[in-house]
Amino acid sequence: MKDNQENRNVMGVVLAGGLSSRMGKDKALLKIASSTMVKRTERLLRNTSVDKVVISRNDGNPSHFSDLISGAGPLSGIHSIATRFPHYNLLIQPVDLPLMDTKNLESLIACGREQSKNVRFKGSNLPLFVQNTPQFRQILDYTLKCTQSYSVARLCSHFLMLELRASADSKTFNTNTPEQWRFAMQHFEKNHQPNTQEVRYESF
Repeated sequence: MKDNQENRNVMGVVLAGGLSSRMGKDKALLKIASSTMVKRTERLLRNTSVDKVVISRNDGNPSHFSDLISGAGPLSGIHSIATRFPHYNLLIQPVDLPLMDTKNLESLIACGREQSKNVRFKGSNLPLFVQNTPQFRQILDYTLKCTQSYSVARLCSHFLMLELRASADSKTFNTNTPEQWRFAMQHFEKNHQPNTQEVRYESF
């Protein structure tokens, strides 16, 4: 029986398994107000139209999904979920995009569902809407087992990708270093004036 990609359910994936070596501390545990980025990202996905949300994280928590093949950065987390849940398409959102919002994620979901294509924002490899086909899983599995090229961009180069424009470039701003995190928090504060007192800066 043919797998109808268009009618598949969509799983929201929180990518939270990185080493955070450039940040100097676990990015998933950085906080805005009293909410860690892993919880904040989970809530962000639950506020979209995805059918289910899971967390990819190597912390021993039985409710989280650890890597099946470790050491390949985000691809390890993507592989873990794509392999375990082959009947879901995936909306993949990492924990280090603190300025992303539901409106922009919904645009990825809508386009992915309507066009039955992989979708990302122009100039950014994550977040990413993935058609979790056997071909996708085969190439992902081969990439992790038989190559040393573990970039999301390289993986995406194997597939037709639709590209949307985010509502603002800041929405896809990635925070890998303390300086980038501070910059993102300044932007957050500027755009959330009524809740400025809720922004909690981490000390580095």
